[in-house]
Amino acid sequence: MNQPCLCYNLGMKLVNSILFTAKNLTSKRIEQFRKFSFRKTNITAIATVIMNNKLLSFFKFFIGWPLSFVALFFIFKTILSNSPEILSYVKTPTLPLLAGGILCFFSYYILRAIVWKILLKESGHDIALKESTYLWGLAELKRYVPGNIWSFLTKTLSFEEKGVERKIITKLLFIEIGMFLLSCLIFSLLGLNFLYKGVLPENINFFYPAVTPFVIIVLLLYIFNKRIIPKNNNKFSIFIRFFLPDFEPAIIVNLLLINLLFLFFYGLGYFLVISSVVYMPLNQSLSLIGFFVFSLLTGYLSFITPMGLGVREGMVTLGLTKFLVIGIAGFSSIFARINLIITEILFIAFIYAWRNSKSKFLSIAEEFISKNLHLILLFIFIFLYILYFSSISFLRYDNFFTGRFDLGNMDQTVWNTIHGRIFQLTDPNGTSTISRLSYHADFILIIMSPLYFIWSNPKVLLLLQSFVLGLGAYFVYLISKDILKNKNISLILALSYLLSPSIQFSNLYDFHPVTLATTFLLGAFYFVRRNRYLWFFIFLTLSVLCKEQIWVISAIFGLYIFFIKNKKLLGSATAFISLGAFYYTVTYLIPGARGSEHFALSYYSELGDTPFTIIRNFIIDPVKTIMLILQREPILYLYKLFMPVGFISFASPASLLFAAPDFFINLLSSNSQLRDLYYQYTSAITPFIFISAIYSIQFLIKKFPKISISYFAWYLIFSALISAYFIGPMPLSKNPSISVFTEQLKNRNEISKFLANIPEEYSIAATNNLGSHLSRRQNIYIIPLGMEKADIITFLLNDKFAQPSLPAQKEFAQSLKQDKRYYLLYESGDFVVFKKYAKSSTI
Repeated sequence: MNQPCLCYNLGMKLVNSILFTAKNLTSKRIEQFRKFSFRKTNITAIATVIMNNKLLSFFKFFIGWPLSFVALFFIFKTILSNSPEILSYVKTPTLPLLAGGILCFFSYYILRAIVWKILLKESGHDIALKESTYLWGLAELKRYVPGNIWSFLTKTLSFEEKGVERKIITKLLFIEIGMFLLSCLIFSLLGLNFLYKGVLPENINFFYPAVTPFVIIVLLLYIFNKRIIPKNNNKFSIFIRFFLPDFEPAIIVNLLLINLLFLFFYGLGYFLVISSVVYMPLNQSLSLIGFFVFSLLTGYLSFITPMGLGVREGMVTLGLTKFLVIGIAGFSSIFARINLIITEILFIAFIYAWRNSKSKFLSIAEEFISKNLHLILLFIFIFLYILYFSSISFLRYDNFFTGRFDLGNMDQTVWNTIHGRIFQLTDPNGTSTISRLSYHADFILIIMSPLYFIWSNPKVLLLLQSFVLGLGAYFVYLISKDILKNKNISLILALSYLLSPSIQFSNLYDFHPVTLATTFLLGAFYFVRRNRYLWFFIFLTLSVLCKEQIWVISAIFGLYIFFIKNKKLLGSATAFISLGAFYYTVTYLIPGARGSEHFALSYYSELGDTPFTIIRNFIIDPVKTIMLILQREPILYLYKLFMPVGFISFASPASLLFAAPDFFINLLSSNSQLRDLYYQYTSAITPFIFISAIYSIQFLIKKFPKISISYFAWYLIFSALISAYFIGPMPLSKNPSISVFTEQLKNRNEISKFLANIPEEYSIAATNNLGSHLSRRQNIYIIPLGMEKADIITFLLNDKFAQPSLPAQKEFAQSLKQDKRYYLLYESGDFVVFKKYAKSSTI
């Protein structure tokens, strides 16, 4: 939408003059009919009235679909005039990226229509969404007709027919424009660094430091204008108040947030559509999204061309020349704009079909959506989460970013189980076959093994992990709705969960059974609150099967049932059985399987050498424990953990007692990896951070009843986005985990095909990055272990984290070329395979 702002006043005057004329014509018609209704002889006067009436009807008819067809003519003229340039560059767009961009554009238009609907409602006119959206969309289409007034004129006439006064429509138009401009200005701050470094002329770069404070001041003045501008009746105050929303600050903030959201979709749509045909740097994605919104702002404010076509594209082209040649940059800007225009036509066609449909099914669907909107949005978010993280997990696997540690270990355990070797794997630190119990009591791998009868592939584990973690958001929503009785903030908490860096990192790092415990523990808490004990014990059982220390959390659930739910027998039984199972597992089962104490005890040597001496020393010498915690690394770890909920959990920390065992394990360990969000060690902590945040909000609302719950919602949104940006791994974050996109292995398909053809009966020694692709066999060793025993030795010499080191691995490979016991079976780039002479080859 690009109308010259300098023409607004003239445009509205023209609108009013046309409507005033039409009104006079109608008034005269009524008066003349009154005078001449009984004068059959005055045919001329009656004919005049009829002609006036026809003129008014024709005018109203003309600004409807006839003018829409005129707009479509100019749209297709624009598309066709630019098609030769597009066709000369575009080959085959990447369809998922193109479809994602079009979906973002569609969301952009939908949300803009919703803003107009809210504005109407706040002005006292609650028009049905499909009706207001249809009229808004059809009016917006008219802006493509030269003249810049037809969109305003159509919107005024259309909504006046719905009972909205012309003065109110005019005011709402200015409010819509003002909010749009302010939101564009705010969102453009994301691209400020991009603009500063090479896009804007150097002679105006001195404004750079003052832009953000200026925008913040303008934003605050705009939100609180009702309280700042004096309510006297002098002409200046009346004039200023006419252009500003006279809503409460909470409503203005809500509208601005929706504006920012649709601008995000606009910028992301541009990024995805352009990325579908040319390379766009992922590490600058957020800056580019902000820059695309800034380009929209420049086009909106321009009065050089009716559509802004040329101004916006010129700015986009200028920015893209930072990393594209000018021809490709120009093509990219036009290609994105044409897709935006096509999406607008599809949007209007969809709304037209929706508005005019008489289908009973559609009516039922509308009623269902209106009643379950929050749940529908929640499951859309969950679906997108599962889609992204399962896709990126598959990409990590396909490009050999996963390894024997730890995906290969889990894969071999599951594969062995369905082949009768229950819970067994090759020792990751040796060559013998051992029980998985030597490391952890994650018996859930046995329960998961039947999935391999459907698809015997490690991707099953990766998909299951993303699916189960994504569903955790549903339980966050249910718990919050049960406690806070508010669907809006419950949806925001669920979204904060999906954006939590601890959730996302644990999902990305291979597969670990304990990550599933995040959702299982949330489910157990929800069902115990609801007194649905059968489902509670199902989820609690699934939780404790994920890792041995979850038994301690299970015992705390028993205390919760005993003291809070006042079920003495059930609570005490749960606590005692859980503590007994934990004691037996860490004292007898795991040491019995590995022939020594649990390997993790070495991490706590400062506190003792057995689980119970460690606990005893923790109790009798708390000063030493506190000194271990009050160090920079543990405090930074806690900061990152609680940032997604804005540290609000500390207002009601009782629920954090459930996570006390894992806090104890992670904070006191000498192994710094346990305090790194990148790994899976936060899985049993994250659920209770969100549960305690929910209880904290409940406590604060009761303590400060004058504070609206919507303020907590905004605070949570801000905290979630800030933590996702500064800490998280998503592509739009400050330090994104995008190497899987930017460092893809060129011969990955060739390598995968070769590895898949190695018979299962062969024993293999492999580098770690090949381990998860070769673990569906009885014997798999990690180089340099097992090189003497293996039938096949495989190297992928590109792992910067290789053990003992990448140069050492290259030396091993080189030495095998000189070893007469082996021959070079295959070599492609960094992928090298050797085979012993002793065994006949069927590869």
